[in-house]
Amino acid sequence: MNARFRELQREVEFRRCAKDPQYWFENYVYIKHPSTGKTLIRLREAQAETLRAFLDEDRVIILKARQIGFSTLCAGYALWRVLFHSDENVIMLSRTERDSVDLLSKSWYMYRNLPDWMTARCPRPRGNHQQKIVLDNNSQIESLPSRTNPARGRTVTLVIIDEWAFLENPEEAWASIEPVADLGGRIIGLSTANGAGNFFHQFWVTATTGESGFKPIFYPWSAVPERGEDWYQLKTEEMLPWQLHQEYPRSAEEAFIRSGNPYYDLDMVMALETAEKRKPLAVGYLHELSSLRDFEFRVGSRGPLQVWERPRDGHAYVIGADVAEGLEYGDYSSAFVSDLRTGEVVAEWHGHTEADLFGQELAKLGWWYNTALVGVESNNHGLTTLVALRNTGYNRIYYRVQYDERTRQQGRKMGWRTSRVTKPLALDELGLALREQTVRIHSEKAYQELKTFVRDEKGQAHGSPHDDRVIALAIMNQMRKHATAPDNFEKKSDYWTLDWFARLADEQRVSAEDFIGRFNTVGRAGWN
Repeated sequence: MNARFRELQREVEFRRCAKDPQYWFENYVYIKHPSTGKTLIRLREAQAETLRAFLDEDRVIILKARQIGFSTLCAGYALWRVLFHSDENVIMLSRTERDSVDLLSKSWYMYRNLPDWMTARCPRPRGNHQQKIVLDNNSQIESLPSRTNPARGRTVTLVIIDEWAFLENPEEAWASIEPVADLGGRIIGLSTANGAGNFFHQFWVTATTGESGFKPIFYPWSAVPERGEDWYQLKTEEMLPWQLHQEYPRSAEEAFIRSGNPYYDLDMVMALETAEKRKPLAVGYLHELSSLRDFEFRVGSRGPLQVWERPRDGHAYVIGADVAEGLEYGDYSSAFVSDLRTGEVVAEWHGHTEADLFGQELAKLGWWYNTALVGVESNNHGLTTLVALRNTGYNRIYYRVQYDERTRQQGRKMGWRTSRVTKPLALDELGLALREQTVRIHSEKAYQELKTFVRDEKGQAHGSPHDDRVIALAIMNQMRKHATAPDNFEKKSDYWTLDWFARLADEQRVSAEDFIGRFNTVGRAGWN
């Protein structure tokens, strides 16, 4: 009788846990605490509120301070879903394979420390995998690095994206899981901030304005009750300001704007953005009217070209271009046009295209803007763009002077070469130009990339996630120095023109009349 009563009690308890995950957490779930070891979890108010949102909302995006227990909460919630529900397919995405293993290890630890009677009542795992928990009720948790495409061709009931702002390519990760929501699956994305203007920040903004259907949740450093002002003051003294705002923000605005170890002074960038940012005069593309390099601007909302000022007679222009691989996802090809006289950035080209086709677009843009000097980054696919640009007949291409170790001579090479020496120089001089307002930018997207351009832990400068516009702007600014130096662009050949005849006559130290007489004697072939 006692055994039967105990069995009925456990069945009631099991069913209560199946209905109430908070009850299950606080009575049966153990975590590995760094100081106390195996510890029964006690959900803080922030965790309990977020857990209720998991149950009530199909889409949740969480901006949080570091170490407030939300990754643990998600690992436990995933385990609760597969233990108490059949046919659940849960995928957890992390930055790296190691991170994915660590996240799933939290779920495994919770499962292995459940009481024996509960694991006997629950579905049993099939095998012991580092990145997968497969149960015999046809439910599973799979923990993967973000570079995979987990949802393509699969039925997924829940996706959890951990540290979304730090994924290698958050746009591609989102594109791979977005179909989950269309099929009725749930999505939870959580992260600390990584600067403003990037994909995670934009996603957060659309959630707070009600445009995306995601429930936004923010919790600051004080979400852990044990942390007081003395604790925060100690962190202030121990950490750099950008680290403090990233790891332990007090507000969402502080988290985004002040985090990410920004390369450029954020106060300066935001002040310039407020003063200079404005909508373009037109958006569209250039259409070639004839073989005489005559173009017209055609309006189209999806066009890659934004124009703030059309070409003006008598004005000289420069163009800086950064070349991508032309993939559907990843970096973009980008170019900016600057008025040499005023420093104003008058146009922006930005989009996905093949490297050779980008060269043709740059030729159109250069001819339209009074045959501007065009500087193209020559690294990687940039050489393909440069060759395509030259093949159009465009003759104002930037050439750099380069010492050849093999020939021990200086030569001229097409394009701007980004290296460990030239990159910081170009970036720093762009910052100086912005500060002194010798370059004026109107592009909203450019300001977003400037705000999220960071130094990583190795001191390397890069965008978070993109920096195409920043590099293009830096090259454009360098072209402003070289635009008046005739040796830095390809000269148009004057072969077989009056100037060519005059130069040869001068070289022969004879009069033009004598030279023409000698030419008529030996013929054209004799002078080649």
